Amino acid sequence: MQIYFLHHSAVCVVMDESLLVFDYFMSSLGDGMASGSFRDAEIKSAKRVYVFVSHSHGDHFNRCIFDWEKLNSNVTYLVDDTVNYPHEKAVKMSRGQEYDDGYLRAKEFGSTDIGGSFYMECEGVKIFHAGDFNYWHWRDEGDANYSRQMQLYFDREMKYLRGNVQEIDYAFFPVDKRMGSGFDEGADMFIELMKPKHFVPIHFVDFADTLAFAAKHLTGQTKVFAVQKNGDKLL
Repeated sequence: MQIYFLHHSAVCVVMDESLLVFDYFMSSLGDGMASGSFRDAEIKSAKRVYVFVSHSHGDHFNRCIFDWEKLNSNVTYLVDDTVNYPHEKAVKMSRGQEYDDGYLRAKEFGSTDIGGSFYMECEGVKIFHAGDFNYWHWRDEGDANYSRQMQLYFDREMKYLRGNVQEIDYAFFPVDKRMGSGFDEGADMFIELMKPKHFVPIHFVDFADTLAFAAKHLTGQTKVFAVQKNGDKLL
């Protein structure tokens, strides 16, 4: 199995029988996974392709993904139902809905922003991709009521997740320094409560932020990856 950080929140997991792609938003194919995108051949050669779309924000979705079925007839799109772009092969999902084709099993969980997050099991590996799910407190902006409300939303979704998911092998979760103080509290709480075996920061400002976050959790049970570039092969 291989994991590539592509760009922002876009990541891919290459398995023996499948290619899992999350929140791919680049406008076209490019020079390959190692450069932060895909080559035609990488889509064509996969036995199965599963493409997850957590929501419609421009940094998480681009309709060009629907052209991939021209390259590979075995593409499945698992798309949050807030994405208002019709496509006959898209499996529309919402919080609590499940998908199971006998090979991949997935369930959509909630978010503290638009759209949702996804948990899936494929080839014996358990994966969670948060999309924009995070503790977006924006505390430094001075709106205490908003911060309290966001705490309630985050706690609610974490309770729901904990009640339905017992184990995560690989988690992809935001570590966004734009929030200022406490920007990584959501990621810290996610690691503490869900105890994923491996954690990959996404939706970050600078690669150095992931290095600092990995160092912070160096002695913990969860292995936290530092991302060094777009196209970084983490595994």
